[in-house]
Amino acid sequence: MLAIKCPACGAEGRASKEKIQTRLVCRKCLRVFHVTPSGKTVLGEPPAPGQTSTAVSRAKAAPDPGQKVDQWFDRASKRFSLPTSLILTVGLILLAVAATLFTPRRPESLQDRVARAAKAAVEGDLQTIRELAATGTAGGAVTWYITIRPQCDELLRRLGSRKLAVETEIKQQDPAQEWTDVVAHVSIEEKEELERRGNALPDASIMMAPTGQPVSLPMAWKSEG
Repeated sequence: MLAIKCPACGAEGRASKEKIQTRLVCRKCLRVFHVTPSGKTVLGEPPAPGQTSTAVSRAKAAPDPGQKVDQWFDRASKRFSLPTSLILTVGLILLAVAATLFTPRRPESLQDRVARAAKAAVEGDLQTIRELAATGTAGGAVTWYITIRPQCDELLRRLGSRKLAVETEIKQQDPAQEWTDVVAHVSIEEKEELERRGNALPDASIMMAPTGQPVSLPMAWKSEG
């Protein structure tokens, strides 16, 4: 028996001496080769009887382009050994960030800004009040915030774990001057349903607990483009 190697991929195997100068096929890369009488493995078909092999041995064979590509991908996969799942995850995150950055957002309406200012006033968020103030009116906004603090503190005391509800009432509006006088009516949301736990009935007094009168906060808004 002869110990042989595929001249294309280097896969090892054994062949009997009767296989010399016969057509062999590598089981790994499926390339055709043959064994010369000297024991060398050579790519290509064996020569016809009486002819000398004109094929080139592996040592002198021209490099196979397909083999070069396989070797390059093998080296690249070892150099950048990131799991496929991690690459896909990073790609999805980048797509999500891009979608968030480039998706147009709905402009904030007057009612939205009134509700944001009213909730900030009740919750004591002076920073938001300053951010919402028109240019050059931050001082007046702080004065307004200090003035309404007593009624806001009372509403906040009664709020507990419930949420605030804001209704916007437009008093006056001047489109030419781009200003609007509104009143924000801030109240506490009523509980819509009672929660039953086990066999015990919920306390009906929860629904009957008064939430008090809403707090009315006058505001003047001016458009800045």
